Amino acid sequence: MITELNHVGIVAGDAEENIKFYVDILGGKIVNESYIPGNNTKCIYVQLGSGMIELLCRQNEADRVNLGLNHVCFLTDDLDGDYEKLLADGFEFQFAPKVAGSGDGRLTFLTDSIGTRVELIQRDNTYRVADIGGRVLGFDHISLSAHDLEAAEQFYSEKMGMKELIRMKVEATELTMVYLNLGYDVIELLNRPNQQPVSPPIGHIALRVDNVDELSEYFVSQGLEILPGFPKTAGTGIGRITMVKDPNGAKIEFVDRKDLREL
Repeated sequence: MITELNHVGIVAGDAEENIKFYVDILGGKIVNESYIPGNNTKCIYVQLGSGMIELLCRQNEADRVNLGLNHVCFLTDDLDGDYEKLLADGFEFQFAPKVAGSGDGRLTFLTDSIGTRVELIQRDNTYRVADIGGRVLGFDHISLSAHDLEAAEQFYSEKMGMKELIRMKVEATELTMVYLNLGYDVIELLNRPNQQPVSPPIGHIALRVDNVDELSEYFVSQGLEILPGFPKTAGTGIGRITMVKDPNGAKIEFVDRKDLREL
């Protein structure tokens, strides 16, 4: 059975550059480090608020391709059982369950109904610690572009056990946003009429902060580039948002509204 949405995985370049961004600038905390000898990758888990990212830092320059947001990961207490059920339901897996490259636990990868790479892993440790506080108040959501909203909702609710938190629509752009959660972490499904599939569907991660405008000024002082058009009022009219890219090109959004559970 799926027990939690554990982390979002990022294929990353230089480890020190990523630590500077996620730990020194954003205030995250390294909660686990390991090494995958098969592809010479340093695996670093960074917690922001109560959510986690996994940085898969390629040590070989030649392997630093297709960097950025790569997968979402769910923990399970019955990997083989979940694998068999999802296989019977017609979902495609990259490989059968096997020992993780780091040696900690067993895992497999499948593709969800909108093309997202999804990791299922069974291990004893979640790596998550008590909320670390700091500049980031909370890990707000992982955003997926859902060209088939119904199929995406079905996968994450019926197969992954997530529950709908809230559904919002921006009438001006006909954008529908569906937020699903399992425990602490949240997935955002974005859909517009006649939307085409994108690869990968993971568009950004969002972190909740106290004041977006003050944070944007801080980012500029740290040499970060704010993406064009930001900061601005959110399309929903609730709070303000800004966005930057991490050292791997992954888009990181910052919001200063209430937690989704309080809206």
